[in-house]
Amino acid sequence: MHSNTPNFIIAGVMKGGTTAAAFNLNQHHDIFCLTQYWKQRVLNDEDYNYVAQTGSWAGNMKNPGNKEMDYFNLTTNYDLTNSFNIYKTFFPRELKAIGESSPNYFPLDESSNGGAATRIASDLPDAKVIILLRDPINRAYSHWNHIDSKLPDWGSTYHGLTFDAAVRNYPEGNIIKRSKYLANLTSWVTAIGSDKVYVALQESLAADPLTEFNKICVFLDVDPFYEDHTFKKVFAGDYNSILDSSTVDYLKPIFASDVNGVKDLYPHLDYSLWNDYS
Repeated sequence: MHSNTPNFIIAGVMKGGTTAAAFNLNQHHDIFCLTQYWKQRVLNDEDYNYVAQTGSWAGNMKNPGNKEMDYFNLTTNYDLTNSFNIYKTFFPRELKAIGESSPNYFPLDESSNGGAATRIASDLPDAKVIILLRDPINRAYSHWNHIDSKLPDWGSTYHGLTFDAAVRNYPEGNIIKRSKYLANLTSWVTAIGSDKVYVALQESLAADPLTEFNKICVFLDVDPFYEDHTFKKVFAGDYNSILDSSTVDYLKPIFASDVNGVKDLYPHLDYSLWNDYS
């Protein structure tokens, strides 16, 4: 199977619209962004014999049910013999922009994800990185809903807890940690270079997809989408419960300093659809 080297990565954040971004970018005639559908084609390729080559791989690499690779963040995958050549086999199309979307790359402070930015900078020195942010409280709530929808099949610290109980009982848990962006953003910019990191807001992509996706096209150096292009929502659905205002009020001061730091880094972004963290 022919392989190519990716030249862009959507690195996060989890529950920040990365699946929708990957799907919609993949509709562009000059962009290949790995989706679960393309991933399944690679996994099912008889000539590739994926199972024989990747029996020791961990995380989402072996999961045909999602788009994510978990290659650069998991040492278990990264250190395997011939792993980079196997990784590149998932990118069979030769287009101007070739990439993948793995939100587990973003949180560099987590033990399993410590090396993603520096590894990408080393192995894909010309690659550009796209990071999608979302209102921290809404992202955390979506994260909890994602976990809650998978229980009891998933073992989880949050099993049986409401969102309010989850964030109050586990203030250092992943639901809150993954909504704190500033330290990770700074590390990504340091590793990759500010000119090769593009930050956008999930809310802006959802509200005006043509304008926002065309900004990404400029960043990736490809032609814009046609004016009549239809963008699709992916995995967008109603939650089983309503986010309580008292929980929002509890979380605002927890995220306030981090949000203000992000705003200082990227003052041009439209935060009007975020909660008020002032």
